Formats: sequence, C-alpha cells, structure tokens
Amino acid sequence: MVFRSACGRLLVAAAMIVLFPAGAFLGGVVEVQVKLPLAQKIDVSGMRRILIGGFRSNDDPSLDIDVEYVKYLRELLRKKTTFEIIAAEAPPLPEQELDDVVANAAYWRRLAQRFSADLIAAGVVDFDRSDKSGFVSEDFINPVSGQRSRRTRYAEREGFEMAVTLYFFNGATGELLYEGKLTEEAVFEGRGNDALTALHQLSERSSPEVLGVLIPRQKTETRYLFTE
Repeated sequence: MVFRSACGRLLVAAAMIVLFPAGAFLGGVVEVQVKLPLAQKIDVSGMRRILIGGFRSNDDPSLDIDVEYVKYLRELLRKKTTFEIIAAEAPPLPEQELDDVVANAAYWRRLAQRFSADLIAAGVVDFDRSDKSGFVSEDFINPVSGQRSRRTRYAEREGFEMAVTLYFFNGATGELLYEGKLTEEAVFEGRGNDALTALHQLSERSSPEVLGVLIPRQKTETRYLFTE
C-alpha cells in the first residue's frame, strides 16, 4: 500500500510538471545593472599633499620600470583626485629588507617632514614579458562559399605581467595605513611589442583599485528582477 501511494504521488507530480512548465512559475526575468557605493580603504580626512615615494622594480633592458610607474601614478592621482601631488623626486627606498623599511615609521615620518607631505605612497612593481606563442584554433569563413570552418594555426604572441605592491603611510606618524597587491596580465599579437605601452595598459586596468584606496567609488553588479 505504501509503495502504491508513493507511486501515485510521483505520477501526480509528473502530471503537474507537464501541465505547468517551470517558466509558468518563474514568470519573466529582467537583468539590470546596479551601481553600489564603495568607501575608500583609508581615512584621508585632513590630508591634502601626497608624495609618491620610492618604488623598487625588476630590471628590464627596454625601460626603467619604477620611473615609468611613478610617472603614471602621479598623473593618475593628479587627474582623478583632488589631492596636491608633490612634484619633488623622492629618494629611492633604503637598501634594507623591504619588511624592515615598511615598518620603519621614523623614516617615513622624516621623509614626510622633509617634503611637507600628509601622505606617502611607495612600493614595488614587477613587470615581465614572456613568450606565449603556440597553436590556436579559430573560425574561418571561406570568402567564396561563405562556409564556416574551424582551423588551427601557429601564432606568435607575447605575454606581459605586472604585479604592484602598494604602501600608503601617514605623514604625521609614519604609520602604515594600507598595503595591497595588484596583478594584471595581457597577451599581445606578434613579437617585439612596446613594453612601455603594455605597462601603461596594465596600469590603467588596475587604476580603479588604486583610486579606491583614497577616494570613494562605485562598482557595477548585475541583479535579476522577477516580473509577473
């Protein structure tokens, strides 16, 4: 009797699925984009002047990575924030273990006093290129027949990777206010691509995260609304 009863319930449920497809219960769905506010990572109340301090980098025969990144960072903050970017060239990071330099509050406080800085940005930037050549599959449309087919070809490509560790220090106390790591990578067609162009493109991709340390921003997320 129990077996028959269970079978009967299953048959009824199956009939309901046939009579009422899933879409009938869900109704319509509308995809919308919403902007959500994000607070900045550190409190910069009362801070006006920012010094872009020293950056360490790996060696590259085609460009000075640290110099170019500092130039980019200055221009980014000058254009996208209301802070005063101190134009003076800051000295390079001391020749010590990085953890010791970061923890040396007295050093950062003296540096801030020297340049009258409320906030100091410093860090490490690694930028590398690698060979990404290999066989790739792609769609091919015959220009005569219009027929689409799949083919494999050898493509020469270069990959660029950038990893930036950022530190922000309170000028008045030398205290570390923020530490974060940003990574970006991209693949370019061909060989001998311009390294400076690649560095700027990868820096531009990470710029929202850099700005998000200092100023409020918005992020866009997808939401789904059910309609009758």
